[in-house]
Amino acid sequence: MKTKRVSFLLGILLYGLLAGMLLGIAALALFLIQDRMRASESVPAGPFEVVGSATFDGVLAIDPPVDMPEFTLSDSMGDSVRLADFRGRHALLTFGFTHCPDICPLTLNDFERIRRLLGDSADSIAFVFISVDGARDTPAALRQYFEFRQLDHIKALTGDEDSVRTMGEPLGLSFEINEEDSAGGYMINHTSGAFLLDQAGRWIKRYQFGVPPETVAADLRELLG
Repeated sequence: MKTKRVSFLLGILLYGLLAGMLLGIAALALFLIQDRMRASESVPAGPFEVVGSATFDGVLAIDPPVDMPEFTLSDSMGDSVRLADFRGRHALLTFGFTHCPDICPLTLNDFERIRRLLGDSADSIAFVFISVDGARDTPAALRQYFEFRQLDHIKALTGDEDSVRTMGEPLGLSFEINEEDSAGGYMINHTSGAFLLDQAGRWIKRYQFGVPPETVAADLRELLG
């Protein structure tokens, strides 16, 4: 009887140790998953570190300015828009697609913040969103998306893949459409950040994704004098 009782107690002890180990492993796995999710969702807000050089604030001056090719795309009302339509004021461009879950909405939020920070000077700049997903981002789809998000001061443009690639080539634009999932949806890897054109339609500034709106607004304010 005594031997059986000792065996029973040892069994309970071993079971408790095993259960404790499993709970510890599960807790560690959950912590690592949450930590990784936090890291992947974070947006750099401080200065950018560039290997072999001084601290880079994410704002790059393009000198000499780069001439942009004339292009014709469609806006959210289905009307044709050309590069020449922005002549006489600066244009801040960004590329994306309305099904984007993170970078594109954040960039559009930044554009709205920049506009508010500029105050009356904001009218001197055209804020432009160019879709890299012409198949889904029709003028009607863009109109619905921008009206729903109340992005009234951002010009949304779309076009076929070749037209968008051609107009973005001088900017180093790159985008790749991924394979469709089981539901028929797909994601697009694309160049992020913003590109500033001067009043003559030449590329003069590059703002990397993650540069605070306050930094961009201050830079634009200095440029506008």
